[in-house]
Amino acid sequence: MKKVFGIGLLLIGLSGCATYVEKALSSRPGSGVSYGGIETYVAEAGGSIRQFCMPFLDGCTDYIYAPANLDDQPYEQKFEVVANDITLNYDFTLNREQVPEARRGTLILLHGYGGSKESLLLLANYFRYLGFHVIIPDLKGHGGSTQDEPGFGVDDVDVIQALIESMPARERPHPLYIAGYSMGAIAAIHTARQRDDISGVLLFGPMREFEDAAVAVSKMSYRRLSKIVGEEPVREGVRNTLSKRGIDAKELDVHHLLSTFQTPTLMIASDRDPIAPYDYFQPLQQGNVRVKKLPDRHHFLLTIPDENLHDLVYPWLEQHH
Repeated sequence: MKKVFGIGLLLIGLSGCATYVEKALSSRPGSGVSYGGIETYVAEAGGSIRQFCMPFLDGCTDYIYAPANLDDQPYEQKFEVVANDITLNYDFTLNREQVPEARRGTLILLHGYGGSKESLLLLANYFRYLGFHVIIPDLKGHGGSTQDEPGFGVDDVDVIQALIESMPARERPHPLYIAGYSMGAIAAIHTARQRDDISGVLLFGPMREFEDAAVAVSKMSYRRLSKIVGEEPVREGVRNTLSKRGIDAKELDVHHLLSTFQTPTLMIASDRDPIAPYDYFQPLQQGNVRVKKLPDRHHFLLTIPDENLHDLVYPWLEQHH
């Protein structure tokens, strides 16, 4: 009797965990990152933080716009991160001999789940030095978006499309490229599939199947608890969330989305990233899809520019410009 009672409590607990996962996924995620002084930083770089509203979208969102950096001075970046008592430095310098200034067009940058437009500023400044105007919106349920629920990369497309079309031609010169990180990669693919003027797509650590990605995140962020609870409540919470939103899991599966995709695509993945493992995506390399390995890089550091990332991105852009 005690054994049966114990199993019953366990099942109730697991069901509660699935409900918690569903509630968390259906709510505005908190990034836990503060970006103090960001308006001044963006303004000094020649950009601006703006708000975009459309009545039919039932809300507004913030976005960063910054023109291409045509300065003859070198591009310099210093970034330091400390994790598990290990300090990682990403110091990177480019000059105009390495990257001759050229009008390359416009790049739309899309952040990942739990992130915001500010999280892509380092990557944006790198692309600006390559000659791109950059546009970085907050996706639904993130940052300065007035929407309460995340769009999961699928329901974000209407906002992205409307924002692109609202920009004056001088601020979004062609060719147009679109880039996405993690879940933002899903939004990038879906947006490109609906347009005929996207010249290239760049995917940084694109999220694998949503269930597997959520399990990987739970193991990374809640190691002890995930061992006790197991994977199934997480998977059940993901399935319930997508079902209630009317989203087919295939619409968040990069393998499915790229199976008939014709736009030139560069995918960058790491061999140390369980959320977007290189080995999982490497079989997609064929035809218009290039899959490149960025070795020994944590998922949350995949958008930090350095020499290794530049050596993967710049030759591809030169080829598809």
